[in-house]
Amino acid sequence: MTINSEGRFDPDAKEAILDAMMADAKERFGADLNDSELAVIRTFYDPIAERLAEAQIDLAAILDASQIAHAKGKALDKLCEQIGITRRPATKAKGTARFSRSEAATVDYTIPAGTVIQTDSYTPIEFETTRGATLPAGETTVDVPIEAVEGGVNSNLGANTITRMKTPVTGINSVTNPAQTDGGSDVEADDELRERATEELGAGSRASAPALIRGLKRVEGVKSVSIFINDDDEPDKDGRDPHAFELVVEGGNPQDIADQIIELKAAGDGTLGGFSGTKATGDAQLPNGQTHPVEWSEPTQVQVYVDMTLKTTDEYDGDEAVMDAIVRYVGGILTTGNEYPGELAGGDDVLYGEIEYAIRSVEGVYDVTDLSIGKSATETGTTNIAISPQEVATSKGTDGSIIIDSNPL
Repeated sequence: MTINSEGRFDPDAKEAILDAMMADAKERFGADLNDSELAVIRTFYDPIAERLAEAQIDLAAILDASQIAHAKGKALDKLCEQIGITRRPATKAKGTARFSRSEAATVDYTIPAGTVIQTDSYTPIEFETTRGATLPAGETTVDVPIEAVEGGVNSNLGANTITRMKTPVTGINSVTNPAQTDGGSDVEADDELRERATEELGAGSRASAPALIRGLKRVEGVKSVSIFINDDDEPDKDGRDPHAFELVVEGGNPQDIADQIIELKAAGDGTLGGFSGTKATGDAQLPNGQTHPVEWSEPTQVQVYVDMTLKTTDEYDGDEAVMDAIVRYVGGILTTGNEYPGELAGGDDVLYGEIEYAIRSVEGVYDVTDLSIGKSATETGTTNIAISPQEVATSKGTDGSIIIDSNPL
């Protein structure tokens, strides 16, 4: 058994091990020892040689699992995680489904979010609607965004191939996809992950910005991460020290964040906080029992103000339901006083259309006749709210920042 030029372990075959054991026996007991195929000692050694051969195969697998160049599957995942790289998951294809009737509807028909449609094949590929939609009275069709239930390239389909409804929808006769679906990809292969990891290590022990971001995103509870780097020998325009970086981290336990930063950063790189957000500090734990101070920033919260006028039906769930729907999109404080993470992460703009969609998703909202949003009660409008990478949007259902004028039909 040897280590070859590639750093891999070459296990011996059972026959080679058995021959070596017989040679040792002859040296010990004499050259006239019977070593024929039917010799008792060879029969005794045979299962031992087999076990030793199996053990060498296991040792080879263990050595391979410790090297990025040769590790596979879960072993490769574990090695890459140590340098802040994770395997890219499969992505789901997206597209548009067209739900139709043979005749114009006489009433509104609802297509719920999560409605499953599929290809007409032996092994159907399933998609689901990502939003609820309504086919209004007087119309025969409505288009709804869809996403594959499972990720993979198989979900990239041609036009008019998704033609079956897994569960019938009231008032709908047929469904299809008028255009192809795209964006689906398979789980990153070992070779692709290995190449990314090798490139990451190629620059030396210093963690790259992508490695720091990926590593921090792996911390439980972390919702978003951005980074500002000063590689120069002088302070940058914002005052950051030379050869230092500032991470803006939303969410997560401070101790876990500090430990992950010290795990990934190079020894000579300084950590900063407070230039692009609210300064946060922690004492990271080192393997020798020492601690080291680490700085980063938490994104500055930008409160969203909403003012609206609604027409409602008898089924209206109430103003609090509307406020909570907005908070569930933006994130913030529900009308109950509980915190809710929302769909938006740090740096995500607040979309006017998504606010309106959240309002319309509440039972009994018949129409939104007026709507404005903004960063203050006096500066609202009908455009998206821009959020910078060092900011995060928040909303509150408890302080009057969401104003609702609801008028029953």
